[in-house]
Amino acid sequence: MPVTPYHFGPNAFIGLLFRRWVDPAVIILANIIVDVEVLGASFADAGWPNIHRYWHLHTFLVGGTLGGVFGATIYLVRPLRRLIERAMKTARLDYTPNLYKMVIAGILGVWLHVLFDSVYHADVQPFWPNRSMPLYRWISAGRHEQAQSWVRTTCGIFGLLSAALYIHAAGFLKRKPKSAPNDPNTD
Repeated sequence: MPVTPYHFGPNAFIGLLFRRWVDPAVIILANIIVDVEVLGASFADAGWPNIHRYWHLHTFLVGGTLGGVFGATIYLVRPLRRLIERAMKTARLDYTPNLYKMVIAGILGVWLHVLFDSVYHADVQPFWPNRSMPLYRWISAGRHEQAQSWVRTTCGIFGLLSAALYIHAAGFLKRKPKSAPNDPNTD
């Protein structure tokens, strides 16, 4: 799924639900960096079946390493970290950057992307250097369109759940305390 919004739902859901241990901004951004491979392969005119194998970013090994380095880079490069801090403040989410959380988020963000693409695309080899594609073969054997529909539906459901989780986490549903009518501390 080159640069599609499908991946945002699961990543945002995991990032928001487990934000105590996972950096929500990095897990969302990490799923985007994997598709740099698809863009690079497109510019290089690699063609199918090599579009998800050009640099092997759509693998748990190389992609996970890239995700960890990405998370560490966001933390270590102060202007990037400050940008994320401002974005989280604008999004009304409590946020404290942490190297460990960012590295874990980078790895998980890429792995979730690889997991869904392993079902969706026939050319993803998630366990490279082992060239087998067990997830694709197991889930979509003879039912490729059904598997793709399942991925889109699942990601859409997680998108809705992450929106609800965000509304809750950002405090949009918190009630303001009512003051007593005869309270001298009120107007």
